[in-house]
Amino acid sequence: MLKKLMLMTMTGCLLNASASYAGPVTAELGLWATDGWTQFADDDGVVGPGGGGQAFDAEYLYYKLDGNTLSLGLQTGYDVVDGVQTYNSGSRLYHAGDLALSVDGQVNSGAGAGSSYEYGIDFGLLTVGYSNSGALIDSGSGTGIDDAGLYQVSGWSNDVYSGHHESDPFAIDDGTKISDLLTNTAGYDAGLETYYRTVSFDVTGLGWGEDFILDAHWTMSCGNDAIDGHVAVVPEPTTLPLLGLGFLGFALRKRSKA
Repeated sequence: MLKKLMLMTMTGCLLNASASYAGPVTAELGLWATDGWTQFADDDGVVGPGGGGQAFDAEYLYYKLDGNTLSLGLQTGYDVVDGVQTYNSGSRLYHAGDLALSVDGQVNSGAGAGSSYEYGIDFGLLTVGYSNSGALIDSGSGTGIDDAGLYQVSGWSNDVYSGHHESDPFAIDDGTKISDLLTNTAGYDAGLETYYRTVSFDVTGLGWGEDFILDAHWTMSCGNDAIDGHVAVVPEPTTLPLLGLGFLGFALRKRSKA
């Protein structure tokens, strides 16, 4: 099945569509220009719905498929190294959400959404909702911190600012870890004032069919910005059926002349 996915990546028709409520346009990191990364969500130049400038700018999403390993990259002005962003001279703390994933092509982001994302990546960071009053969010640990990994998700938290639910879903609230991450790295580029985090994991068992379809969504606890990405690799018709159609057309043409 994975061989087929790789073949589709090389020979198929790549269809990209993305939506983001991003902020001041920031250049892509050099990291994404090498080693086979493909961008599947792009900054649209507007922080929304809550504004807040570069510190709340969700900028780009990337993917790379290499054999059984899927790598995902997030670039954002928000601190995804520590997962905490201070605001108003440190009087308020906001926290990074989890990366919501779907592989069935049927997703629903925005007000109250979440159930259509059947998987999620937890970066292993402390997760606290917007209420910020001990509202720890995790999949059962009770600490607000789950092990980093790929989770099968049965419930999402939408504890973001009440006026920003178009950024839902926020974080994994109920789920089961199904695999560890192969890589989980993060960093900061001072020149671009942008952060990044990359993760990779084994995709065996995700249940992809004939097409490689991936939807991803990410936001932070204030919901000031969110980013959504979609990529689908659709296989082209094989040579054999095309040859068959050619021979059929030739035969019909011959009969019509008889």
